[in-house]
Amino acid sequence: MQYNKVEGKDKGTLIFIHGNSSSSKIYDHIMLSEVITSTKIAIELAGHGSNLNGFSNKDFTSSAYSGELLDFINSIEDDILLLGNSMGGHLAIEIAPKVKRLKALVIFGTPPLSKPINFEEAFIPVAALQTFLTEDPTEEQIEEAAHIAVFNKAKATEIIKDFEMANPKVRSVLAADLMNNNFQDQKEIFINLNVKKFIIAGKQDPSVNPEYLKHVKDLCKDNCEIIFFDQCGHYPSLEKPEEFLKTIKSITTQIF
Repeated sequence: MQYNKVEGKDKGTLIFIHGNSSSSKIYDHIMLSEVITSTKIAIELAGHGSNLNGFSNKDFTSSAYSGELLDFINSIEDDILLLGNSMGGHLAIEIAPKVKRLKALVIFGTPPLSKPINFEEAFIPVAALQTFLTEDPTEEQIEEAAHIAVFNKAKATEIIKDFEMANPKVRSVLAADLMNNNFQDQKEIFINLNVKKFIIAGKQDPSVNPEYLKHVKDLCKDNCEIIFFDQCGHYPSLEKPEEFLKTIKSITTQIF
């Protein structure tokens, strides 16, 4: 597993997981900032970003990602704040109960899914976003999907760069995992997880149903907070970096 790490002077380690056909670059702003003084680690999943070589299709499955993440995170002798965007959030939910020193979970662009997967309840259907589950889409399809995914259209260029760099197989393998119902009951896991939980959501996220997020939050009783970012789509850390940084700083202050 590859990762970028910034050592902190204070207690606690933040683990950032990116999404499908994305990369750790969506966390560059927070990694470079000195506002958060705990250790920060941005994961680069196999087949993404700089972590491209020597991997078979099997290594792109959600179970393979989860196994690598757990082995790595549980080797860290520190309290953990686990954060994930989109697919990274789904992976974070699935491994959370097995993270030994987990203190809190933050998901964004991620509706916790039931089993069998409740697509119609959790997501807003947008045909163009199926590109993120398509192995070899056209350049026009990639550009359309990227521009729909973000509210600030200037950020689409970064989405496109990451998409084009990713191994195409990561998308077809994810699509197969979804179709074959290979995920756990994330909704049940999330609701019952006995740590502080936070949902960050872009008000203009084109793919995630905000009413479903509110429903999940309500089921968590007093153990979950939902935070909406205005003028923000599917990538809060990229689209609203200062607001995201301020929010994560507040969370670290609460839990560490």
